[in-house]
Amino acid sequence: MRDPDKGGTILVAKGGEDNGYGEDHVLRVAIENDKVLRDVPEGVDAIHATGTVALPTGGAIGTIPPGNGLVATGANGTVGYVHDAPRDKPQEQQAHAGVLGVGTAAAPGVFGRGTPGVVGYSQDAARDAAWEAEDPSAVCGRATGIGVRGKGGDGGVRGESENNFGVEGRSTLSSGVRGASEQSSGVYGEGSPGVFGLGAETGNGGLFESEKGAQLRLLPRKTSRLGPTVPTTPEAVVVNELRRGPGLPKNGHVGEFTALEDPSGKCALWFCVSDPGQGPARWAQVLLGPTFDGRV
Repeated sequence: MRDPDKGGTILVAKGGEDNGYGEDHVLRVAIENDKVLRDVPEGVDAIHATGTVALPTGGAIGTIPPGNGLVATGANGTVGYVHDAPRDKPQEQQAHAGVLGVGTAAAPGVFGRGTPGVVGYSQDAARDAAWEAEDPSAVCGRATGIGVRGKGGDGGVRGESENNFGVEGRSTLSSGVRGASEQSSGVYGEGSPGVFGLGAETGNGGLFESEKGAQLRLLPRKTSRLGPTVPTTPEAVVVNELRRGPGLPKNGHVGEFTALEDPSGKCALWFCVSDPGQGPARWAQVLLGPTFDGRV
C-alpha cells in the first residue's frame, strides 16, 4: 500500500488468527525453475535496487546526498549465499552481522573491489576518510584496538608481494613489527639474508636482549676437523695518544659490535666496552687469528 504521508510504498505482513504467520519471508522474488532462456549470455538478477543520486537544490537545503540501494535491518542486516552454498539458519542466528556472506570452497563469501576494496571500523573508532585514501589497499581496518586480526591453522596473517614488502609494520612510539611465540621463535625470517635490520642514523641494525641466556646465538654449521692449532699473535690497529683510532660512536653502549672497512678493503671488528660517562664511550678492537681463503 502507499504511504499517504510520505509517498513511499509499504508492504506489511499480518499474522493469521490461528497459527500466526506461516512463512519466513514477507516478499519473495524468484524465477520459475530458477532458469530462464535469454538471447544474451547473462543471468537474471532477483532484485535491482537503486537509490537516488546527489541533487543540488540551489536553495537553503543545499545538496541532497545520494541514497542507498538497499537498507536492511535484522538479526543480520543482509544475508547472501552463493548458489552452491546451502542455507544455514543456525549460522544466521549466531552471526549478528551487518552483512553475512556465505561462499564455498571455490567462491568467496564477501567480495569487495574499490579504493579500498573493503573498509572496516570498530564500533568506537571515528571515520577517517583521509587515512582510507592514503593508498589503494584491498582491505583497510581501523580500530582503537587492533586494526586487523587473523587466526588460522596455517598462519594468522599472510602477505605476499613480488617486488616490495610481503608484510609491513609501522609505529611511531613502539616496534614496527612484533612477533611472539610460547614454544618457538618470536620472528622467523627466510631469505637472502634471512633477517635484515637497518638502524636509522646512529641507531643499531639489531638489538638483542635475554633475561638469563646469551643475547645472541649462532648455530654452528657442521664441518670436518678444523685442523691443528698453534699459538699466534694477532695484529691490532695502533691506538694511542697520537693515533686515536677510527671514528666510532661516542654515544655507544656496552655490548655493541661494529665492523669497519677502509678504502683498501681491510675490515676490522670493534666492541664497545663502556658506556658514555665522564667521557665518550670506549671501544676495543676484537683481535682475530690469521686470515685464509674461503672454499665453499
